[in-house]
Amino acid sequence: MAVAPSLKAWSGALLAAVASACVAPAALAAGGAEYALRWAPADGGPGSIEEVATLLRLPAGKHEKFEVRYFSTAQASDLPPGASVIVRERSSGSKTESMYKLRSAAPLQGNEVGTALRCAFPAATKRKSEVDVGWTAEGALKKNYSYSCTADGLVRTVAPPGFEARPTGCSSKVLRMEAKDVKIERWSLPGGALALEVSWNGEDTPKDLDRFTTRVAQPLLARGVKPLQESKTELGSRC
Repeated sequence: MAVAPSLKAWSGALLAAVASACVAPAALAAGGAEYALRWAPADGGPGSIEEVATLLRLPAGKHEKFEVRYFSTAQASDLPPGASVIVRERSSGSKTESMYKLRSAAPLQGNEVGTALRCAFPAATKRKSEVDVGWTAEGALKKNYSYSCTADGLVRTVAPPGFEARPTGCSSKVLRMEAKDVKIERWSLPGGALALEVSWNGEDTPKDLDRFTTRVAQPLLARGVKPLQESKTELGSRC
């Protein structure tokens, strides 16, 4: 069984990641970024939204409940190398929205950007490009580049004829609390597992990376959090 790195080693890796971001040439102009750290309470760390909020000194915030369903979908042959398409539904009460997202491990270049921004849902009302920033279990910085669009309604009603998307057959129940500008989510995953995530939206800059590291990541690591490698898509698709 792999041994988790010590807090000292993890903190050192975080500082190295911040320093690297400060000197590395930017592949793209700075843009919107979501910084996130997720973990399984069964492996250590805070086990509830309330514990996380107390640790991070956040006030009580508004709670929202969602049900999230992922779909398996055909991957187009002209996708950039290392990129994949994600399709999901998210419901809250009587409202459902469907998302089509292209995620890539590397920044897209030239004509690849046009491919990424080609939304599969004609009725999409929201479009977003974002850098997803997280960390490996060893503390190394990990980035993914995502381009998404969202439409109101079920996938089967917003997707065009011939679009192949099959429900995975399971769903996740999500409880979210947003306090100030920080989101804390509890994911009740298929099979009964539990995951927590803290996220914050900023810019893809060394300054904001350092801010999230100091404000969120380091306090959580000090409480025994072991970052999960899997994305929410991977966790929520295990039926």
